[in-house]
Amino acid sequence: MKRSLTALTALAVLGVLAAGGCSSSSASGSSADVLRFAAVPVEQNIDPTAEYKDIIALIEKNTGKKVEFVRSTDYNAVIEGMVSGKIDLAEFGPLSYVLAKSNGAKITPIASMVEKGGEPTYQSYGIVPANSSITGIDGFKGAKVCFVDPGSTSGYLFPSQGLMGAGIDPKTGVSPIMAGGHDNSVLSVASGKCEAGFAENAMVDHILIDKGKLKTGQVKVVWKSAPIPMSPVAMRDELPADLKAELTQTFTKDATKDRLVQLGICKDEATCRVTADSSVWGFQAVTDATFDPVRQVCAATHNEKCSKA
Repeated sequence: MKRSLTALTALAVLGVLAAGGCSSSSASGSSADVLRFAAVPVEQNIDPTAEYKDIIALIEKNTGKKVEFVRSTDYNAVIEGMVSGKIDLAEFGPLSYVLAKSNGAKITPIASMVEKGGEPTYQSYGIVPANSSITGIDGFKGAKVCFVDPGSTSGYLFPSQGLMGAGIDPKTGVSPIMAGGHDNSVLSVASGKCEAGFAENAMVDHILIDKGKLKTGQVKVVWKSAPIPMSPVAMRDELPADLKAELTQTFTKDATKDRLVQLGICKDEATCRVTADSSVWGFQAVTDATFDPVRQVCAATHNEKCSKA
């Protein structure tokens, strides 16, 4: 990924920052009393502020800072916001974290999502409409295929590896469409707008079904990726040392559903949210090395966005 933004992405970043009340000429992401928090857009058709209200309340309680949630319409806006120092704290996808680091963002990962009693990994699904004759990823050749975003781990990078393993070039062997969100990718397949597509497993397994946007069995899974490290939260290295310690404590000790109930932030575990995916129980500590498997897939697929600019 080039260090310089395209004109369109630059305008998107400036628009996001201006909307949050921050001048594009500011030297840092926040004032002394404000933390600017962003997340890559897993879904395009929701207001993410509501999805993150519990975790925002926890951060404010533990740090004494006002949290401004930065709404973003694409992955690049969050990556570039961290590279430029305009964002203090961000929930990334694994690939977008790697891209931010490789393009100069001075950030440290704090913790990654985890389901209760589960492994800190997830998968990419390759899906087709329920009535499709396609039975495997090799059937995607020549098809109109929905991806999520070039910066998406489960919506582009790991699918690219899967396609290449089937002898299909992800750029020329299919007709690629960037859906913008995991929800849009799944729903485009369900409606027949795309003959096949890719998305994170949770979006297919329960998120859209729970919201009444997708019926069980409306799409079928014909490919699954290898396990992928779960999405991390990372903080800007230039934040004060005491604030970084408080944020680390917040995500590694307090950012679980049961702890949020104990702290009085939410009523019960059923209604608590630590992220946009309601099945995520909490976070666990990670290091930069946790995301080496993503870097290995970057190298194996020769993904130009993974190269340091």
